[in-house]
Amino acid sequence: MGSVMVSSEVRDSLKRIASAVEDREVLIRLDVFLLLYFGWMGFTVLYDLIKEHSRDVTSQLLRLPFTSRSFVVASLKVVHEVPGLYQFLHGVYYIGFTGSIALTVFFILLYWRDLGSADELAARYLLAYSTCGIMYSLFHVYAPHYVYHIQVFSPDETYLTQPEFVLPSLHNTIAAVNILTLWKHRKKIWGALLIGLSSLVPFATVLLAQHWVYDALAGILLAMAIGKATEGHQIRVHESIRRMHVSKLRMAMVLGFIAMAYILIFAITTPKS
Repeated sequence: MGSVMVSSEVRDSLKRIASAVEDREVLIRLDVFLLLYFGWMGFTVLYDLIKEHSRDVTSQLLRLPFTSRSFVVASLKVVHEVPGLYQFLHGVYYIGFTGSIALTVFFILLYWRDLGSADELAARYLLAYSTCGIMYSLFHVYAPHYVYHIQVFSPDETYLTQPEFVLPSLHNTIAAVNILTLWKHRKKIWGALLIGLSSLVPFATVLLAQHWVYDALAGILLAMAIGKATEGHQIRVHESIRRMHVSKLRMAMVLGFIAMAYILIFAITTPKS
């Protein structure tokens, strides 16, 4: 009886998702999310051309409490001493950016078809990417493990992440934005799980020496300001796009996924010069 009920719930979920990808409004918003992510990944690849004009302010940050080598090393030691904690936080760190974006968009837009929350989420991602991109272009701080030459897992030799993408932490900004947007769905099991995942991101980024405490705090404060500024935001799309056939919008979605996958693979696998 239980297995029949689970099977029925799975079928209903699949039908709900299949119906969503036939919805013009859902497809338009999904294409917007893909364009936003594609834009950010493009910025990470192009950043090498920009960063020479960005001012390094790491030395100023190191004057603050909780930035010493002993603090960073002690935090890592605690993580390694608790069985399984390092691997768990490692997973949270990697899932907590691209994974949390994909899961949050899927949950809000494709599963619940909550267009209002999806519009707010898109505006929040746009402001998070834009604000952090501008700030990294003007000034930068290096990550703790990079400053103190601590051996940790890190994709710094590729374009996936940059050791200068630190203050404010986009990782934590996105996590906090996700929490703010998902909060109305907190009583749903998957909403609560996604909020829980995003809530762990600040701990993972700081304890694994990927970010300073101040990066996480700045990211959270930035997300709160962005959340306030985008309450009730609605996506405005040109009428010519709204008149496009659903099949064309779906094709744009497929091409967007392919382009996003390509640039993500490029960023992961291409060594920085």
